[in-house]
Amino acid sequence: MKKTTTLATVVAITLMGSALCQAQDAPKKAPNPQQKFEKLDADKNGSVSSDEFKAKAKDSAKADKKFAKLDANKNGSLSLEEFSAAPAKPKKPKKKKPANPAAAAAPAAPAAPAAPAAPAAPAAE
Repeated sequence: MKKTTTLATVVAITLMGSALCQAQDAPKKAPNPQQKFEKLDADKNGSVSSDEFKAKAKDSAKADKKFAKLDANKNGSLSLEEFSAAPAKPKKPKKKKPANPAAAAAPAAPAAPAAPAAPAAPAAE
């Protein structure tokens, strides 16, 4: 009985560990446009004003430009349709780090000069 309990415990721990690893490796899903829109719509009136849009932005000037692009009918507010029609921001490719950072940072060493040829031996007479 003790062996069965121990075996069951080991199997359960293994399965939980495996599930945890898979959950960590799973790519994170980006929130859908409707969820983002609802977070931006502070007064919950069904549209996002320029002020609401800029309130969540890091850079106000960039937010103004993006808002102007998204506001298709130029009425000063974004509908869910206008907001959803925006293309997703492309992800920047990650730069790969060299395997040996010291070798990548150091300039290549110049090639060593060739060794001079040995003088020819005098011909035997």
